[in-house]
Amino acid sequence: MVLDRSCFGLSLRSRREARAARAWQRARRAALLALALPTISCAASDPMDGAPDDVAEATGADAQALTSPFPIDPRKSLVVTDTDIVSQFTLEDVLQQLVLQANVPGLTPELMFRQLFDTYRKADEGFALGPHCDDVVLPNFPATIDGIFTERFDGSINGFPVVCSRAVGQEADSDPFPAPPAESLYMATTLVNRFDLASPLGSDCGEYRVVFARRGGNAQTNGGMRNFIIFESRLPNPTPSQGRQGCRPIVEFWQNLSDPAKSVQDRATELRSFYFDGVSPVIHIDRFAAGSGQIRVNDFLRPPPFAQDDWSLREFKLSHACTGGACQLLAVPTHVDDNPSALLFDPASTDPRAAGFQSWFVNNAVEALASTGDINRLDYPTLVPATYGAGEALLITDQNNYRVALGTGQSTFRTSIQQKLTSIGSPLTPDQLLARAQTVSCSGCHLVKEDSTGGNNDVGLSSPIPSNSFLFTHTSEVTEEIPGEPGRTRFQISNLLKDEFLPYREQVMNDFLFGNTVLGFERSGLWTSTQAPLSLVTGWVTEGIRALRIGTPNAWNQVKSAPFSTASLAPVGNKLNLDFFTSPVQPNPSWLGAVTVLISIPSAGIHNQFVGTTNLSPANQNAFSTITYTLATPTVTALNASPSDVSLTIELSVNPGSGPYFVDNVRFTN
Repeated sequence: MVLDRSCFGLSLRSRREARAARAWQRARRAALLALALPTISCAASDPMDGAPDDVAEATGADAQALTSPFPIDPRKSLVVTDTDIVSQFTLEDVLQQLVLQANVPGLTPELMFRQLFDTYRKADEGFALGPHCDDVVLPNFPATIDGIFTERFDGSINGFPVVCSRAVGQEADSDPFPAPPAESLYMATTLVNRFDLASPLGSDCGEYRVVFARRGGNAQTNGGMRNFIIFESRLPNPTPSQGRQGCRPIVEFWQNLSDPAKSVQDRATELRSFYFDGVSPVIHIDRFAAGSGQIRVNDFLRPPPFAQDDWSLREFKLSHACTGGACQLLAVPTHVDDNPSALLFDPASTDPRAAGFQSWFVNNAVEALASTGDINRLDYPTLVPATYGAGEALLITDQNNYRVALGTGQSTFRTSIQQKLTSIGSPLTPDQLLARAQTVSCSGCHLVKEDSTGGNNDVGLSSPIPSNSFLFTHTSEVTEEIPGEPGRTRFQISNLLKDEFLPYREQVMNDFLFGNTVLGFERSGLWTSTQAPLSLVTGWVTEGIRALRIGTPNAWNQVKSAPFSTASLAPVGNKLNLDFFTSPVQPNPSWLGAVTVLISIPSAGIHNQFVGTTNLSPANQNAFSTITYTLATPTVTALNASPSDVSLTIELSVNPGSGPYFVDNVRFTN
């Protein structure tokens, strides 16, 4: 059961609460002042940079300041590494919860741990507990890569080669639950809120993770003995009939952890309950099964004389089956989601899946990967089909680098990628497009740095993706003092997590909690058209996680919104802003068309009132610009009366054959 959200009423029962109230009032005044500033219309500076202008970015924060007594603290509500909190989570507790749910006689947390790591060994090296890495051996695969790495590729997962066996398999013989300071102990370092991964359709509410690190290793002192186990639980939507809004209790729970009135122990107790208690806990065997979340092992474990530089990440699903009253629970190695094998990018590949993958990639992945200017939104349109998923992610050039696999010469695959990019008006090169695919992969996410081929961080943005200060990970086994709290510590996080990923995740939470689903284009069916095909997309977006895509088979297209209320938007200002993406596909470059907006408030006697028209020809193509209209004074007065029957109409007059166009983040400002 998700914990109830604490009341946001400003009860002044203590000096601390009084300070929080005054802070809220200051934030509210600051937000009102910000809303009173004139709006500046501007386009993204880079052709591929779809980031919103400053006003658009501030909208969610301003709305939060108007409605919540405290802001989201990313280190309390998104990534929790406070040692006083994470120390109350143990690997033994997590595995014990799974054991109790499985109801398997004789199964213990220690046996679960051993069985998972036994999968890294060959059958004749390990226990008879479950699958082993050599259960399926691929013929005619080289024993080494580049003559550098000596481990043999004697096994496979999902039909792709994996190193078998690996040194990390020796963990199956260790004790993971000894008393500190034993090196083999796995300690919790991080609790993670990934609501930003929630299904746009609301089938789930994202992933909630707990990271355990092997005490005996860290990058500074003992990098060859590092190992991480990450439990990534995908929570079902408690009220799926409401779409993503059914996830609100979960999001409000995480938001409420930022309440300055909560003590450290309050937050620890509530997080423990969220992860372990109730009818829908994070730690549950169903959350790590096929079709849901997963368990990952991020492996650096290299006891001498093993080499210390071939990092690996593998993914596991829990298989829980009962036959005739007898049950079994196994951690089964599976393909790594959204991490296609680099072997499939090779134009000369002899793998029978390569042709199908390359066709799928051109027809499905290219446009999705190209359609964003934000590294947080780089993604495939759907999960990569399972048959293409690599068995493990390795830091081995030929095994996991898509650009190297494609090669520099001309090929049918490279030409097809370029033709697709040209058809959608993208200035990206095939190499930049594959660098984006690489960024989405495990090794690309964990290892962002220049390489001998020009760097996987050149993804066609105005500046390269910053290198990861932690090199391979985004969390650390090393602690730091918590600012402003002498004597208290937390585990460190990477610069990318702190500066690039967390601000985006915070914005997603704010937009969800305080945005309007009609004006933010977050729910299907709220905008309709009898002329243009409409769809919601996750690529070119400036607010929330989705935007409206308008296809344009006609010269004139009318798009209408569902009725909405302005009760939560007050005070409504006299400016109507929207973020509009002008397509680079233009049959007549000398005239791009125009956007007209109408507003209706039937209860106030306002029907299809003209708001304004904007000429698109001066706008930057392949970029978002903010369009600003001024509302008539009687209309503003009507809007501030909190009517529930407001609707907008967007009319798009453009050249037939141009497009598509995108609209997002409609908002009222002063």
